[in-house]
Parts: sequence; structure tokens; C-alpha cells
Amino acid sequence: MSTKRKDTTDTTLATSLSRRRLLEGLSALAATSACGSNDDSFHGAAAEGAGAGGAGSGGVSASGGATASVVTASGGATAGGGTPSVGASGGTPVVGASANGGTVASGGSASGGTSAGAASGGAASGGVGGSGGEAGAAGAGGATGDTLVAPPFDDVPVCTASRTDAAGQGPFFIHDAEKNDDISLYRQDIRGRYNMDAEPGVEMHLHLRVLASTSTSCNMAPVAGVDVYIWHTDAQGYYSGFGTRGGADEQKPDNPYAGVPSTQQLDNADRFLRGVQTTDADGVVSFRSIFPGWYNGRCLHIHFMALKQGSMSAGRVSYNASNSSGKWLFTTQFYFDPAFARSIHEKNQPYLRRTTLSAYMGALAANEPDNSQLHAKASLSGDNAGVGGIVTAQMQILLDPKT
Repeated sequence: MSTKRKDTTDTTLATSLSRRRLLEGLSALAATSACGSNDDSFHGAAAEGAGAGGAGSGGVSASGGATASVVTASGGATAGGGTPSVGASGGTPVVGASANGGTVASGGSASGGTSAGAASGGAASGGVGGSGGEAGAAGAGGATGDTLVAPPFDDVPVCTASRTDAAGQGPFFIHDAEKNDDISLYRQDIRGRYNMDAEPGVEMHLHLRVLASTSTSCNMAPVAGVDVYIWHTDAQGYYSGFGTRGGADEQKPDNPYAGVPSTQQLDNADRFLRGVQTTDADGVVSFRSIFPGWYNGRCLHIHFMALKQGSMSAGRVSYNASNSSGKWLFTTQFYFDPAFARSIHEKNQPYLRRTTLSAYMGALAANEPDNSQLHAKASLSGDNAGVGGIVTAQMQILLDPKT
């Protein structure tokens, strides 16, 4: 397998940037044939890999075979961020939601999909229903209420900033209110998909904790009041918002990505699987999402960006401190342990149909050169021999809040 990552060029900035930024966006695609593409005609030299904060440690194996996002500090105590108490009105309390008049499963979806999103945060925009309680319309994204409760973050990080990723921001970031009359991306429930005729995929509850890498006791220094953006593909490998359905710039997740659609082709109103939350006093944000699929040319990943509150859209650029009025803090991408990702993809639709593609194994390898080395801690519960259920994923990001 190749060890090179694809180059792109940022065509929106006045200065000339690397070719990587054409292919994977304003910051960099950094794709590799080991992570999807079998087309060697588009390879280039790897670009800048280490970013602000320097190199961080990789990860340690977590219980259940999942890989933790950070290593355990030698002799360190277990990190805080404990589980708040929960209660129900007229029903059985379940972690992550307070049911109103009935039992609601973890994350607010009742078994059988009959009461999805029924937690006190409100029903998903566009209606809910069906397996996993996905948003009823592509791009609707779901409820804005905060109903998930993060499990304990039981891996103590060392006081080293998390690594950036050589693929950078990528082409598919959208800032809240970047477009006139757009929906608000400040929401917890971001479920949805590009093709509503396909299965929604496996529900995922994603919990992120932001910690200060500058603290002498970093495991006890959560960063509150930071806007955390996440975005990723749906179960079929599509991003929301880019390209035109049926047009020449429509996404084609099965084919090697070659810069189409580009970061400039913010051409549709879909907003599924992207959102922003503000970290609480424990530095935590949570999202109700769908376990991601993959597209040819990249390993399966989730994007992360932290901005200080009150940031404004800078347009179609790669965000940094200078073009965001000093609001930008950190950008990276994180991955999943390949064995865990395969366990989801090889037992559930619509992921399963795409496992026959030649690029599949590479796309789940999480081995792109100069990647962040951040792997989410992940587990599956409520499944039937690996089918269905809910993925719980956690990631801790250490950054300099004064950047």
C-alpha cells in the first residue's frame, strides 16, 4: 500500500498553497491509496503534518478493544467529568435522557424506533421515526435540545497538546450562519443522510471533552465556553451541503476523490451530520449522530474544530487565528480503531454493501501518513449480535485555550 498522501491546492486564498488543498479542501486532503483510492495517478508529497501544539501521544487500548484517544499518565488519577444523575417523569430513567411519560433508550431512541428523539430535548426537526430515530428529512439535522449525558472520561491525558492532522480542515467545513437563511448548526441531534431511500446507519452518541494542554494538571483543567464544530460523512460516504444532486459536481463516494465537489461548491441546503455545541463547565459537548461511512481517497474520520465563542463566518477559507479575528483555536481530525469500525461496517446496512469495494479495507485502516494518531474510544450497546444498537464514542482534545 502506498504511504503517500494526496496534495491539494487552496484556490480561494491570495497566496499559492499546496496542491493538497484543492483535493481535500482549504487545509489539505492528505489522502492515500492505503485509505481508499486505488488510483496512483494523483499522488503527491505529504504536506505539513505537525501543527500548533506539537506532536501528541497516540493512544492506549481501552476496555472492549476500543482505542482510547489519549494515553494514561503514569501514576495519574482518573479524570473527572462524572455522570450526572438522571431521572424520568412517568417512566424508567435511562442514561442520557429524561423521558416524558415513557422509557427512552440511551440517547433518546426507544427500542424498535417507535419513540426516537422523544427525550426532553424535543423531537428532531423534520420529524423522527424508524430505526435509530433519524431526522425525517435530509439536512434537517434534528433537535437542538441537550439530552445526552456523557459517560465518565476514564483515560487521563498527558499534558501534551493533541496533534493536528496533515489533511487539515478539508474542503467541507461550514460555519454557522455562513449562508443567509441557513438553519442553525447549534444543535445536538445532527442525524440525517443524503439518500433517504437507504438505511440510516447505526446511531452514534459522540462525546468530546476539551482540556487545556497548558495546565500543569491537564486532567483537571477543562476548557469551558468553546464552540466545537464537528462534521463527517453519512453511512454511505456523503458530506452534506456540497455538490448538486444529479449534477456534474455531485459527490461520488465510491470513486477516488479528485477535488469535486470542491470547497467552493456549497450548492445544496443539506446539513446532516454537522453541528456545533459549546463546551460546558466540564469542557464537554455531545452529539447524537450516525456512525460514519467512508469515501474513496480517505480513511474514515471525523473533523473537529474549536473556535472561541462569538466567531463569525470567514467564508470559504481555511480557518486560522489571523482570518478569524483571533477566534480560531484548533483544527484536527480523529479516527476509529480499524477492528471496531469493521465490526460496524460488516454487520449493518448500508455500510455492508460497500464492503465489497476494493477500496474498503484501506479506507478503514486509519493509517494515513501524518494523521493525528487520535483514535476515539468506542463501544456498541443494545445490538443484536452486532446488528443495530448505539455506538458510544469519546474523544479528548488537549489544546491551548489562549491561542
